[in-house]
Amino acid sequence: MSGLEFTRAAWWPWLLLLPLVWALLWTLFDRSARAARRYGARAAGPLPRPLWASLRLSLLLGLGFVCWLDPRHGDEPIAVERRGLDVVFCLDVSRSMLARDLEPTRLRRAVQDIRAVLPDLQGGDRAGLVVFAGEARLWVPLTHDLDAFAGLLAEVDTDTVKLGGTDLAAALRKALAVADADQAATTAVVLLTDGEDLAGAGREAARELAARGIVVHAVGYGSAMGSKITVAAGSGEEFLRDKEGAEVVSRMDPDSLRAVAAATGGEFLRAEAMVLPVRELHHKRLRAMEKRSYEAGQESGKRARYQWVLLPLLVLLLFEIAMAGGRHR
Repeated sequence: MSGLEFTRAAWWPWLLLLPLVWALLWTLFDRSARAARRYGARAAGPLPRPLWASLRLSLLLGLGFVCWLDPRHGDEPIAVERRGLDVVFCLDVSRSMLARDLEPTRLRRAVQDIRAVLPDLQGGDRAGLVVFAGEARLWVPLTHDLDAFAGLLAEVDTDTVKLGGTDLAAALRKALAVADADQAATTAVVLLTDGEDLAGAGREAARELAARGIVVHAVGYGSAMGSKITVAAGSGEEFLRDKEGAEVVSRMDPDSLRAVAAATGGEFLRAEAMVLPVRELHHKRLRAMEKRSYEAGQESGKRARYQWVLLPLLVLLLFEIAMAGGRHR
């Protein structure tokens, strides 16, 4: 058996005032008794003795206060119900995300933005991660363990997906497969990329999610002017070149990403326009979403024992009523 605890333990020092309460009550009762004797007033019933009357009333007040402190003793299982969202992050890990028009790179900035929003996710929220380039891959299944999620997020780089390209449709369809079919209203997809929607495939995939009731929000990384892509070369670095040998310049395509988000009723944000776009998105849109309710198992709690105090309090109160006479009763 565990020790005795009180839910409102911070208030127990007020019990130290109980002797003062007793003294005040004794003074009041004694003054009434002396006044009755002094003026020869005839009492309707026997007058209570000041000492015992003040002690009983002080004990009643003390027991009532201890009952309010909510004593607890012994362990008992408590069913826990939580509420939360499912947030699936789709992170572009193609080589164009190595461009440095956002510091330190587009990819590192996107990773930092996801990490920044994790403390805002509540205990009932789950996060999942899909990484994509020319194909999509589930990197972290939906989980409540956000510390483990952050650890796996830190391992992401451009080698995580070998096939080059930026297939937005594959990423969105992978996110659709990850989401619980019965929890569409409490699921959101956040697409973090610099890629353009070639041939409208991303918009078509977004419509598939919209048909299931899932909203897609997009965060665009990169500038409209574009940036060259720096890649490792031997012991140094060089700019990425195409098949003709020309240096590749990567530009973010805001129109395509805005269209993908709009197809589901989502929102498009530019990472270059704000410090923490994913947190902004959470505060503005995700936090207001409907939360799902689920059973989170059992936790060990303390069993309420206020009855231990309430029983003698009621017995003493009934005794006071029985001892009182006439109008006092």
